[in-house]
Formats: sequence, structure tokens, C-alpha cells
Amino acid sequence: MAATQIFLSDGFVTVFCLASQHKTVYTIAMKRIKSIMLCLLLLMGCTPSPALGGMDVYAFSIGKADCHLLSFDGAHVLIDAGEADDGEDIADALKYLGIDKLDLVILTHFDKDHIGGFAELCSSVDVAKVIMPDYVRDSKQYRAMMAAIEGYSIPVTRLSADAAETIKGATFEIWASTQVYDAKKGNDNELSLITAVTYGNVRMLYMGDAQDSWLNDLCYKGYDLSCDVLKFPYHGKWQKEVPALLALSLPKYAIITDSNKNPMAEETEQALKTLDIEILSTSVDNVHLFIDGSTVTVQ
Repeated sequence: MAATQIFLSDGFVTVFCLASQHKTVYTIAMKRIKSIMLCLLLLMGCTPSPALGGMDVYAFSIGKADCHLLSFDGAHVLIDAGEADDGEDIADALKYLGIDKLDLVILTHFDKDHIGGFAELCSSVDVAKVIMPDYVRDSKQYRAMMAAIEGYSIPVTRLSADAAETIKGATFEIWASTQVYDAKKGNDNELSLITAVTYGNVRMLYMGDAQDSWLNDLCYKGYDLSCDVLKFPYHGKWQKEVPALLALSLPKYAIITDSNKNPMAEETEQALKTLDIEILSTSVDNVHLFIDGSTVTVQ
């Protein structure tokens, strides 16, 4: 029976093949092996996948408000920016993490607890690009947001149709609402952009404050809601579509941006526990996850 022994030394691979009474020795430089492997991949029509360095995911504890940071492979993406008095705290958190530039900011809709801190944030951090829904709101926070965007000459994309962004090792699918903005009704939640983030084999779904007809469309009109991590919509409020949302998404983790003063609905908490979905609430502290491309770990 043949026996093979392999030894690595000084950048070379030495292979001893023993068969009967014969001995064959092959010594190949590691650089040569890498070249051979690359050629084989190219011949098969493949290219090596870029290595994933890992993604840190934060949901900041700022009360009943949203601000999420995704930091990965040297890139940094922020989804929403909390209330006006959260701007300085968010900027301090980014500074603590060594972040002075955001590659993308996604503002899901124009309620004050999602855009309020943006103007203050821009005074401390460079923002390369903003994506927002395609409507205009008459509010103090909206005007401050637009003044900051214009003052710092930040490129803006207003979405009226679905779009996708690829940044380093992550893909961002962003779904625009099917609803029409009604200023009198104040249906901003129904204009929430939905963001599906794929990093390696892990998928996260950020639902903004999706509500009513928009949430109904998301559940019943063919959207792929499957995910490992679900940023639960509307701060954990119970809605009649929640059972369908959870059945279609079946996440391992649900992030709830609630507070001790304004906690998630009891029905929501019970539904998550019944499905054995781990609840990660910002009412207690910042939520911090680490994703290596295949698994999600709570930090």
C-alpha cells in the first residue's frame, strides 16, 4: 500500500511517496503551487473569492430611535441617525471606534427618530453618500438634514425604485416603498426603505418602521424576507402582519430598538419567544454582533 508524507519548510512543499520498495520525492515551491492553483481557477472560469475580514454590527442604545452601524473590511455604513440629541453621542461612538468616514448612510424615512442626529453627525464625520426615499417632508429635522447635505456637498440618491449597492464584501439590496406619501396622513413609516444586507452566507434585514400597507406588501407580494438577523420594524410594535413576517423571515436574532420607557409590545415579545428567536433589545445596552461570513456571534 502506498504511503504519502508531506512536509512544509522554507516556502517549499516536499512530498514523499512510498510504494513497495520505491521512494519518490517531489519538492515544489509554494509560489509555484499558488500559480498553478490560480491557473486552474481561471481555466475553470472561476476567480478566487475575496477574503472576508468580518463584520461588526451595532445597534446603538439611544432610546426609541434607530441608528445602526455596519463596519467591515475597512468600510462603514450607517442606517439611520437617531434623534437630534443623539447626534453627538453617535459621533462620539464612531470616534471611539476609530471611524471618521462613512462610505454610505441610508436614511430609511424622515421621522425625527431616524434623521434627527444626521446634521450633528456631519460636523464630525465625512459622509461619502446618502440614500433616502423619494419624498419631501415639511419638518425641522428634514430641513436640518437637507441643509447639512447641501452644506457638506454630500451626493444623494432618492429611491423611487429598488436598487442595490456593493461595498467591499457586502451587498445591500434596498427596496423602495410601493406606497405614496400623504403629508396630511403622515404615513412616513409606510415610506420606509428596507435594506437586505448579505455578507458571506449571512443575511440581515433592516425593516425601518415598515407599517400597514407597506408591511402587508412586503409579506404577501413575493419579497424574500428570509434572514439570520431581523431588525424588527417600528420599535417592536405589534401589527397584524407580524406572524407572517416572522414565518417568512425566521431569523435567529431579532433586534428591537425600544427603550425602558417605550418597550416592545408584549404580543411581539411572546411571538419571538414562541419561535425561539433571540431578542436583542437596545433598551438594555448597545447591541453588538460579529459576523465572520458564515456565523453570527453576539458580543
